Amino acid sequence: MSPSFASASTLTTPESTEHKRLSCRRASGHNARPRSSRGRLVPLSDNATVWRISLLVLLLVGALGRNVYAQDAESKPDDDKVKKEFYSAKDRLQAMHDARLLVPKAVAEADIMEGPTQNKKQFQLHFNDKVICDFATPGAKMGGKTPKFACKITGVESVNGQIQTLTPEIDDGDPVKVKFGADDNEVYAEVVATRLMWALGYYADAWFPVRVECHNCPENPISGKGPTGTHTFDPATIVRKFSWRKMTEINKPEEGWSWKELDTANARPTYERDGLKLLAAFMKHSDNKPPQQRLTCHKVDVDTKTQPFTTTCDKSVMLVQDVGATFGTGGWFTSNTRAKMNLKGWSSKKLWNKVGTDGAPKQCQAALRKSLAAHDGLDNPMISEEGRRFDAGLMCQLTDGQIEALFKASRAAEMPEYHNSDGSFKTGVDEASVLREWVQAFKQKREDLAKGRCEWKEKPADLTAIDNPMGLATVPNYCSAKPF
Repeated sequence: MSPSFASASTLTTPESTEHKRLSCRRASGHNARPRSSRGRLVPLSDNATVWRISLLVLLLVGALGRNVYAQDAESKPDDDKVKKEFYSAKDRLQAMHDARLLVPKAVAEADIMEGPTQNKKQFQLHFNDKVICDFATPGAKMGGKTPKFACKITGVESVNGQIQTLTPEIDDGDPVKVKFGADDNEVYAEVVATRLMWALGYYADAWFPVRVECHNCPENPISGKGPTGTHTFDPATIVRKFSWRKMTEINKPEEGWSWKELDTANARPTYERDGLKLLAAFMKHSDNKPPQQRLTCHKVDVDTKTQPFTTTCDKSVMLVQDVGATFGTGGWFTSNTRAKMNLKGWSSKKLWNKVGTDGAPKQCQAALRKSLAAHDGLDNPMISEEGRRFDAGLMCQLTDGQIEALFKASRAAEMPEYHNSDGSFKTGVDEASVLREWVQAFKQKREDLAKGRCEWKEKPADLTAIDNPMGLATVPNYCSAKPF
């Protein structure tokens, strides 16, 4: 990982704070009767001097009020508030132009089970940890249709017996999003997809497969209704979002970026942009409307002297933030059972609509039918040879052990389809057989990626950046076909 761009889990930015404005209290009650220094009432007719003093006091207070009000109007708005509210279309386009899509990494060295490096000031999450938390927000208030809620972590008990508790070094005050339920296929798919993206170097939020013990939790954490108590959710996942600040235009809080904008606004090389589109097709990421993507900014600089305010970023990143509807059939309807973590459906879907061979390259089109709800989404994208070659070179560095870890980390074998009503495995099924089938399906689709050949769009004179972005002494190839 390059020195200038750390991983999502190690970069932090200040959370937004409310701008505290000065208040102006104007004098009132000018008809009230003045009092002496001892507090007794002074007859109005007895002391004309009191009137003069009162009038002077009122004038002074009014002047002070106007002065405070003027200072308030002229003061520089709080940076955090500005960051949330004052992005213009021009600012956003500039950030997209400069945005990074990935950080090159030695793919074969990625520890899939461990996942991305985490912020040391937060609780460290690992596979199947028991996360203890206090209920914060019902899922109904968080958007989306999947079972979820938010809670504040107070402790973590790892499967190896390690216990983490709140300490002065822990700065983990914000509630975390919890998705839960064995019947919710996003609980499995989101882990596979984000771990794969991270292993290849693409930016993504980090999802951790855990168990959650929720205290003061309503009987129905989605609606927030019912008696409160301690409830356990297993399986569950917790997200650690890429920590840079979300960047949207004014009055468009849910704005993301479209795949068309990835081509027209982003200045990264074609092989990175086409590589991301091809990866979306590989995972069958069909629910790919703009709000599923996010433009983020590392350090915001706001010039409040311009109208509207000018907002610039020192570094920006474009990432895919919702990949729950993946590793299934894709298509028009993102149903829980078909479009999300469906082995039979995913393995039966082809990677290419059109693709060439080593001896006869052709214009390539990846197979990805976007969902009906994915307006301005990605649909059967055209892919250049540089994009195919880049993705294939990264994918073929994954070992069999890493591919298996993708599906083990997601706890794919815990999906209800593999179990009887009492929780036992169905006849002829166990964890090893489930993982083996997923690995075989993944490797077959990867072979289709490696052996295809497409037409070049912008063939560089030096192919090193595509074939060996990390500058490795030897680029490993665990595919049967040669990726380039």
